[in-house]
Amino acid sequence: MNATIPSRPIRLGTRGSPLALWQARSVADMLRAHHPKIAIEIVVIRTAGDKNRRDPFSQLGGKGIFVKEIEDALLLRDIDLAVHSMKDMPTALPAGLHFGAIPPRGEARDAYVGRDQRRLTERHGPWRIGTGSQRRQAQLRARYPDLQIQDIRGNVETRLRKMQQGEVDGLILAAAGLIRLGLQHEITELLSPDVMLPAPGQGALAVETLAGHWIDALLAPVHDPQTACAVMAERAFLAHLGGGCTVPIAAFAQCEEHALHLQGLVSSPDGRQVLRRAIRGPLQDAVQLGKALADQLRTEGAGAIVAALL
Repeated sequence: MNATIPSRPIRLGTRGSPLALWQARSVADMLRAHHPKIAIEIVVIRTAGDKNRRDPFSQLGGKGIFVKEIEDALLLRDIDLAVHSMKDMPTALPAGLHFGAIPPRGEARDAYVGRDQRRLTERHGPWRIGTGSQRRQAQLRARYPDLQIQDIRGNVETRLRKMQQGEVDGLILAAAGLIRLGLQHEITELLSPDVMLPAPGQGALAVETLAGHWIDALLAPVHDPQTACAVMAERAFLAHLGGGCTVPIAAFAQCEEHALHLQGLVSSPDGRQVLRRAIRGPLQDAVQLGKALADQLRTEGAGAIVAALL
């Protein structure tokens, strides 16, 4: 597929949050680095998740609340490509859409941000920890049952402000978002995957396009095969379990030379039942590894956990 530079600006769709705009500009910069003559117009689109910042994600329909309106714009050809956080993407894309590129992954771990800069392991008493993620809440409850977990919504800056105003004593946030916004100084500690296994796709970006669109040829240099393998394994694990935002599911894959190491977790929301296993296999078998790990956890009780929450 030949990469032809169009005569008009390429229209790149994104949400309007500071983090989403950073992500969109990052992909735009990657494209310009490989195609210096390219012109790019960033198109901001409001999604259901942007319009309702009060209700929990699970009440808004879970996965897709930050992408549907942008995907509609792609299907209508109002934009040529869209940039999303990979962890916001439903496991099944609308017919006619696909990932035109998956750029190199950023930091995949979660971060703890403490109002007084004390680490989670230094807590005394029932600290109030803010997070809107079922995955994070369940893992926190399993490891630190005395914590008070509070659901908190809003973009990164809003959540930090709520913490500074005393609504919570600490926050669990994706480290990649803090780093990308230049807020890495807010991080009290990066949480090891042994403590907090990330969400499938966390730290990765998704560049979504119409399948077969001419833009895919321009995106080829932006694509990172190793990140794509890891993300596809994580998403296959999630899809095969059939869980959404109402189910605490985590997955993290790492490329080790020619092998892929995938960790997966399914938990009850109260953290009392946590199933966690790992699998290793060839990079080219990424999707099959995700499905195999999901099957293994299903035989150990994950299917019952998922069914009870859907």
